[in-house]
Order: sequence, then structure tokens, then C-alpha cells
Amino acid sequence: ELQGLVAWLIAEAWGGGAGPPTVVDLHAETISYKEQFVNLTALMDFKSIKYTPAQIASYQAVRELLRQQVAELFGVPQSALQHDLTFFSHINASKTAQTTHDEYWHSHVDTQQYGTFAYTALLYLSTQQEDFDGGEFIFEKGDGEVTAAVEPRLGRMVAFTSDAENPHRVLKVSRGVRIALTAAFTCSTEKAKSIEPFPRPPPESPLMTADD
Repeated sequence: ELQGLVAWLIAEAWGGGAGPPTVVDLHAETISYKEQFVNLTALMDFKSIKYTPAQIASYQAVRELLRQQVAELFGVPQSALQHDLTFFSHINASKTAQTTHDEYWHSHVDTQQYGTFAYTALLYLSTQQEDFDGGEFIFEKGDGEVTAAVEPRLGRMVAFTSDAENPHRVLKVSRGVRIALTAAFTCSTEKAKSIEPFPRPPPESPLMTADD
């Protein structure tokens, strides 16, 4: 269901980003389009499309299940593990990087890049050697020595602490499309409160008053 959701949104956004990665954030209501991000709500209103109940339910269920799994794996009480950024990445090997932001293959540390991540979980929505080639997820030391490699497979989850102990990168995708969901978790209540819900509640109707 989520794989289809991502493909559908990118098709509706006229193919998504100009470079290989297209990023979809349902909470921030943004999707890559050419060299910028556009507002998903405005796009969907323009195209007269809506999320289906199945898409909404699947996303909410998977996001919560990832939280439960991370809490169990790392022995963290679920009450202390709060949602941070959650976004889809869609890497299309047929596109060429247009900007430095398109160069997804560089090593990085999540806390340095995003600040508030405590734990990061990745859920793969496509399978290496079936849907795409390349695209392994690489853990390495600070000197670049590879310590582990994860083969993306539909339904496989990998989770790790987000600080300097886990530098990582994605190898270039050489064929096809690689789709993944990144779900980050924080111990910062302030950060968690800043993440908008999905779907957004409808705006409240203005109060109507009348004089006697």
C-alpha cells in the first residue's frame, strides 16, 4: 500500500524531483518537484485527488509499528520514544544529479544532519536486484572503513542509534527505482510537538453569531 502511495504521488507531481531522489513528507505536506519542494495539499487540490482511507490507515499503522519495534530493539519505553521526521525517499537511477542536494550517496551522521534524531529506522519498500541495482545501505567508521552493509528488501527494517557511532551512506542506484521510508524518533518533547499530524485535521468552521 505504501509503495503504491509513493508511486502515485510522484506520478501526480509530474515525476517528482529533477535529480534521482524525490522526497515525500506527508507531515510537512511537501514533495520534491524539479529543483524545489511544493506543497502537497495545494497540488492535490489542484489535481482534485485525495488520499484513500487505506493509504492513510496503512501509513499510520506502519509508522506506529516502527515505533514499537525500535522501542523493543533498544529497550526504550515507548512513552519516551516520540516521532520525529518521517519521510519517503524515491531514488530513480534514470535521473542525473542536478544539485548537491541530489547527491544522496555521501556519508553522514543523522544527528549532525537533523539535530534531534535519537534513533533512525528504515523500512524498505522495494527490493534490490528485482526493482533496482546498487543502493546498499552502508555503515562505516569515521575513516570510511565499511563495517556492515544492508541489502534492501521489501518489508525489511533496519534501525540504529543516530549519533556519531553510526556514520552511513547509500550506494548509488545504477538501475531502477529504490523506495524507502525513513522514520526517526526523538526524546525531545518540544521537537515531537513540532511534527504536524497526518492527515491534518480540517480547519474549524468560524463561529456564527447573531444579535437578538
